[in-house]
Amino acid sequence: MSNRESVAPPGVFISRRACGHESTCVLVESSSAKTYFSGANAPLTTDSKDEKKRNNQTQFLKFLIRRSWSLGARITVVVIPGGKNGTERIVGATIWRPPITGDNKSPSMLSALRMGLVSVLVNWGMSAMTRISDLVDSSKHVLRDAYADRKLPGTPDDSWYLQLAGVNPDFQGKDIWSMLLQEAFRHAPNATFTLEATTPRSQDMYKHYGFEAVKEVVVGKGKVDALGDAATRFQIYPMIKVA
Repeated sequence: MSNRESVAPPGVFISRRACGHESTCVLVESSSAKTYFSGANAPLTTDSKDEKKRNNQTQFLKFLIRRSWSLGARITVVVIPGGKNGTERIVGATIWRPPITGDNKSPSMLSALRMGLVSVLVNWGMSAMTRISDLVDSSKHVLRDAYADRKLPGTPDDSWYLQLAGVNPDFQGKDIWSMLLQEAFRHAPNATFTLEATTPRSQDMYKHYGFEAVKEVVVGKGKVDALGDAATRFQIYPMIKVA
């Protein structure tokens, strides 16, 4: 079931839905974080040699979608006509985790395993959990300091957090990001939003929409760089937007 809101240009919609078949919502693209999580030593390509690694990444994204949905996330997609067999084509998507309350705390380990964590661990190894924690914990520490410095009530868990975002490369520069972000801001106009930019370019883009960079954080020092091929490190940029 879909809840839609027509948005210019004609033929493009914001669609908020649970993604009955998760794979229809997955926009797979190479990123420093996903390269690090998977333990890869180079960014993924579209070459046939990387097919298995791309499939492994898709399994992780499916797990992330299921887990996010269990937390009450808003999965928002931009769709246009022209998909296969008369279906719509997804060209952009965001997953926003809502403020954490007693009703949407993290699922139990058993629930997470049922959501697909088993496949992630089989594909990427148990060390994937450590790598994911490296990034999450580093960002949370910086964002907690940002809350304290700004004398904001609560903690980063009380914000709307951008869990995942992607735009089809063929549609970048066509206001898809703007549509997705503005829709989120309209939904929660008085909320605080948090995220991690993973490149200076994405950091600049989020600044354009009112986000403030808190501090550059180095993740994976001695393990991987932003592209995954120099085995040094990569940067993330925790950011905050206060109403």
